Amino acid sequence: MIKVAKEDVLKGLKKFKRLAKQDLLVSQLTPDPMFWITQAEGRRITYAQLMDLIEEHGLDHAYRYAIQQYADRPVLFISDQKDPAMTGKKQAFEMFFALLGVQIPKQKEIRISNQNLTTNAGNIALNAQS
Repeated sequence: MIKVAKEDVLKGLKKFKRLAKQDLLVSQLTPDPMFWITQAEGRRITYAQLMDLIEEHGLDHAYRYAIQQYADRPVLFISDQKDPAMTGKKQAFEMFFALLGVQIPKQKEIRISNQNLTTNAGNIALNAQS
């Protein structure tokens, strides 16, 4: 269970989203504007999704969504230059975890935890039918 106030998290995400929008505007001044536009847009969209989830389903649901999305990203980046949208999304989730005051999860741990939850849920369902 998350111990941070919902309103505080929403305020933080709103500020992060504004920073991503500012980065979109400034990106035109960089040597590689398309990379920075795509990366900033990836962050901005992710912050908006997290805000919507928090408002509609609560903070715990948004945290579980973020954990799952973070785990589903590619484990290895050959180069951050290859997929700036994924880089932006990854950064947004990491900022969200920092805002919540939780440690950034390791992908391997998330996947093992998810497998255990799925297995345990299946066992519970089987035991209930017996």
